[in-house]
Amino acid sequence: MLALVISWPAAAQRYSVGTDGIGWASLGTVNADASIAVGRHASLHAGAALNPWTYLRQEAERQMQARQLNVWGGARWWPWHVYSGWWAGLDFQYRVYNVGGIWRRETEEADTYGGRLWGGYSMMLSEHWNLDIGVGAWGGWKQYTVYSCPTCGIMLEQGSKVFVLPDARLAIQLIF
Repeated sequence: MLALVISWPAAAQRYSVGTDGIGWASLGTVNADASIAVGRHASLHAGAALNPWTYLRQEAERQMQARQLNVWGGARWWPWHVYSGWWAGLDFQYRVYNVGGIWRRETEEADTYGGRLWGGYSMMLSEHWNLDIGVGAWGGWKQYTVYSCPTCGIMLEQGSKVFVLPDARLAIQLIF
């Protein structure tokens, strides 16, 4: 039994690191994730996203932000083989954010806790590069405050509630 435990990591373990283009397109949200194959059909994933930027700060009427810190961890199941073809996944997430001034003046800040259920396809571009596409939904509980604008501090609403949001991924991954 000890030989099995010791030799397990030395087997054909595969790892990946990647970044999601949709995150970058969301006002420059820096993001990365990493994963490890734990079998032919399963992998464990963890990642983080950070957006500390405030745009047009000097122009109060036009200021906008999509500031956030998001961390997640979860697993994927691969019917064919890890890092190849279709996959289904489940993640648990924590996100703190402040978003406002983009589509409307109201600004919401919140702490969110929840899970994400999703699926997708990982297309092999070469021996070490994949294009990873996924869609799903994440939901859970949020404690939030809504303000009338990004700079004024006039509170419109405060509370806690359940949420469900769509989610998408278009990522490039390095497989090694």
